[in-house]
Formats: sequence, structure tokens, C-alpha cells
Amino acid sequence: MSHYGNYLKKHWVVIALLIVIAGAIFVRVYHFDEWLYFKMDQSRDAFMLSNAVINGPEYLPLLGARVGAVKLEHGMLRLGPVYYYFQYLSGKIFDSTHPSVFAYPDLFFSIAVIPLLFLFLRLYFSRRHSLYITAMYAFSFLIIQYSRFAWNPNSLQFFIILSFYGLLRFLNDDRPKQKKWWLVLWVVGITIGSQLHFFGFFSLLGISGLLIVFHLRVWNVESLKKLFEKQALKQFLLFFLIGLGVFLVFYTPVIVSDVMKNGQNTHNFFEALGSKGQKRPLVEKIKKDITENLNYYCLLTTSSCYKNDLEKNVLPVGSTTLAMSIGLLLVLYRLRIVESKQSRDFLMLTLLWFTVFTILTIPVAFQLRPRFYIVVFAVPFILLGFLYEFLEERFGRKALFMTALITMAVLAVNIRGTVLWFAEQASAQVRTTEIDRTLILKNQDGVTLGQLQGVTDWMYARHHTGDRLYYYVKPEHVRPIGFLFYSKHEPDFNFTTLKITAEPKAQYFAVTPAKNGIAPVTKKFGNDLVVLAQQQFGQLMVYEINFPKRQIFDNYRFNRRGGSTDRIFWGDVFGIEKSKDVAPIDDRE
Repeated sequence: MSHYGNYLKKHWVVIALLIVIAGAIFVRVYHFDEWLYFKMDQSRDAFMLSNAVINGPEYLPLLGARVGAVKLEHGMLRLGPVYYYFQYLSGKIFDSTHPSVFAYPDLFFSIAVIPLLFLFLRLYFSRRHSLYITAMYAFSFLIIQYSRFAWNPNSLQFFIILSFYGLLRFLNDDRPKQKKWWLVLWVVGITIGSQLHFFGFFSLLGISGLLIVFHLRVWNVESLKKLFEKQALKQFLLFFLIGLGVFLVFYTPVIVSDVMKNGQNTHNFFEALGSKGQKRPLVEKIKKDITENLNYYCLLTTSSCYKNDLEKNVLPVGSTTLAMSIGLLLVLYRLRIVESKQSRDFLMLTLLWFTVFTILTIPVAFQLRPRFYIVVFAVPFILLGFLYEFLEERFGRKALFMTALITMAVLAVNIRGTVLWFAEQASAQVRTTEIDRTLILKNQDGVTLGQLQGVTDWMYARHHTGDRLYYYVKPEHVRPIGFLFYSKHEPDFNFTTLKITAEPKAQYFAVTPAKNGIAPVTKKFGNDLVVLAQQQFGQLMVYEINFPKRQIFDNYRFNRRGGSTDRIFWGDVFGIEKSKDVAPIDDRE
């Protein structure tokens, strides 16, 4: 065999991994800007972050996004602000406040998690099995979809893996110096991941804590005695101080905010812990939880089940359930026979990962959405890896073809799902299209940044200098279009949502779903309007309209309503006076 052939044989896994990463990058950046999901949450954050990028870091908030699923009597429970700081850094690096720039951190972490996952898997699996699992993860239709827009939960997939990788290395590395760095890596993963999603917070703490208990074997009297020896206590104190230091670095804004607001967010946190879920019998919640898990794991592994109809997806649901069930049984079996501490910890981590998440989803079974499953994106593929390991141990080289075939089948169905989604996205840019595969929210309207930018530019081009622009649009598009107008950076350009006024210099527009035409406007404002011009942008139709019978007063005065927020910003902490020329922040959600 030639030297070139020997090189390929020796390094084929690394070469294949690079090809996987290249393919994963392509499906994540393809038409990224034009097809970007940009709705209320994204535009709210863009307004706030653009202030910080343009005017300085004193406009950065001390708290992050609100926990939307939690109902509180007073105020809002908020996550930490680290996600906003990622977006701010992106805006400063690219010197831009374009919506796509604020989505770059999610894009970056969605790519970075792929080689990180491979390293994590190598703590237990062979190079080939690690490659197979990583490839299936990289091309999962659902994972790709959650990599292509800005939202605080999206980057959690990276920090989940980072945290667990650091924890496994920390528990199993006997070198004191290296052990400290693994500890730092684990705590960084937890402190950042816990600020990205409430479910991430509880999952990371619960899984990590239980794995440490398992590793230390605290139920064993001899193991328990060793923990209270002088050297062990000194080491524990050192580790505690290191962990506390990392925690304070990333949670300082949250602590400062609570000091300034008399512990409001902490109070809201404990109120949320004590809040009752939906008043349904436990049996109903368990049944619903099982159904939702079957549905979403099927979606994650096969790109099917996106219409939440299990009866029409018997084959993908059945195959996913069978593979995961066998994988879990193999985990339990191997825990009894494996002697390596690191391998046992990996097995237990996988079992806890699946089990803790399943238990946490029971109370909120009727509110589950695909984003909750970001916590366990890797789990079904890891469980499939245990099946691969068993097949090849049991049947030797004969099983190599079967494991490769299963991997190719999973890749094929997910690539097909992604291609169909891309075709749906492309069609939605130019014509009215039925939307099935955009799974981010229940309201699947197929409207992307490209279409919103199109209607905004059309209205702006037809706008008469000096006139106030009034626009009608669905509630979820009010802030996105408002931000795109604001991004024109024209100080004399005034715009607001539609109301019929007596203002002499007023120009009216309406943006509606193309399939509905002008009907939503006439339903709200009556038939006494004239359409002056119109243009379709994919799912949206934009009209220039006029109300010829409206009253006009020359001395009309317009009072612009300001935004409303309960946030504290770094400028408030240091007493920095805010500029008057800032974007309106509105946290009323």
C-alpha cells in the first residue's frame, strides 16, 4: 500500500470528521440571513443590544430573558444575562446591529459543539462509533433548525456537552494541576448553561450532582470515611473556592441586580419553584409526557413526527423507541460489568441525563415544545452508540455493515427532512406557501427576515420625507418591522403602528398575510380605505393605503408612547447618564 493509502487508513476518521463539520457548516449557513427567523423575542433583544453596541456597554442589562413558562404574581423571573453579552460581543466584532449578527453566537456554538461532542464521546466510544454518533447529531433536522436563528436556549447544546465533558475529566483525572482546569471547564459550562434556559439550569445541576454522588460512592461506609480525611477536606475546600470564583465571574451581574432591587429576582425564583403546574392528575401528565417524548425523540432522530401525529408515524416512532430502549438496557447491563471508572461514569451520566430530563418534563408535560429537548439533543444518538457497541461485540465484523447502514439511514432521513424544509423556506420567499416544517413556534407563518426586510424597504422607499409613517401588521411582526425601520438610522423618520389620526402629514401602510389580502385591515378599520399600491413578498402582502374621509387638523400634535422595562443596566449601577438617542426597549410581553 502506498504512503498516501497508509495515511488515509490511519487518519480516515479525522478526515471524515472534517467532512462532517464542513457539511454541518454548509447546512447551517445556507441562506442564513435571508431565511433568519426574526420575531418578537429576537427584535426585542435586537433593540436592547443595538443600544449597547452603538452607545456603549453601560446599556447592557444585568439580567437576561424572562422565563416565559412561569406565571408569577409580581414581576418576572429572569435568567442571567450571559446570552445578551454574547450578542453584544458579536455586534462589536462585526461592527453591526443587523439581526443576523445577533444570531452569529448561536451559529458559532452550533458548529463548535460538533468537534466538542466527538471529544466527549471518545471518553467512552471508539473513534468510529464516535464519528457515527457525531455525524448523526450534526445532520439532525431539528438540531439544524435550532442552529439558524437567535434565541437564548439555542446555544445550550454546546454548554451541556462542555459541562459534562469537564465533569467527567475532573472526576477521573488524578493529576492535581489538570484536575483544577477540568473543574473550571465544568463550572463554566454550568454557569453559562444555567443562564440560557430554566430547564438547562435544573438539568445541569441535577445530573451533575447525582453523578458526583455516584462517583464518590457515598453509600459505601469506607468511601464516605475517606471524604472526611484531612487531605480530602483541604482538596474539597480548594475546589469549592475555585468553583465559587468561576461562579462569581459569570453571576456578578445577577447578584448586583438583586442587591439593587432588594432580592427581587431571587424571590421570583423561589416563588417559581413553589408555583403549581397545570391542575391535571399525575397520571394524565405522565401519559402526556410519554407521548411528547415519543414524538420529539422521533422528530430528533428521523425528522418525522413534525405534525405531532404518532399514529401516522408508526415506523419512525417504533424504530426510535426500540433503539433507545435497547440502548438504555445496555447501559444498565454494562454498568454491571465495566470496571473502568471513567467508562462507568460515562454510562451513569447517560442514564441520569435521560432519566432526570424525563422526570423534569412530567410537571410541564402539557407545555413541552421542541426547545425543551435541546437539553437532550445528543442522548438518542449516544444510546444508539451503545447498540452499535453491542452488535459489533456480539457479531464481530459481520455487524460493521449493519452499524454503517443504520447510520446512513438516519443521515438520509434527516438530510431529506432538511432539504424539504429548505425547499419550503425558498418557496415562502416568493409565493404563498403552506408551512409544515418550521417548528420553532406553534404559529407557523413561514415569515423570515428576508420577507420582513422586503416589506420594510418597500414602505420606506414609498415614504414621503416629513410624513409620519403608520403601519398595520400582525402583533408578532410589530417589533421586527419597528426594528428594521429603526435600523435606517434616519433621525427625521417617524413611524408607529396604524391608527387613523387627524395628522395632516400621515402616510398609511398595511402588511398582511398574502393569503388574507386586505381583509384584516378592513375588518379592523372599516371599508372606507383606498389601496394606492401593493407588492407581495413571499408570505406577506404590503399595501400603501389611504383613508380619504378622515378628518385633518393643521394643529395636530403627536405624542409618541415610550417603551417600558423593569431592567437595570450597567449604566444605572455606575450612575452614567443615558443618552436620549436610544432605541425604545419594551419588555411588556
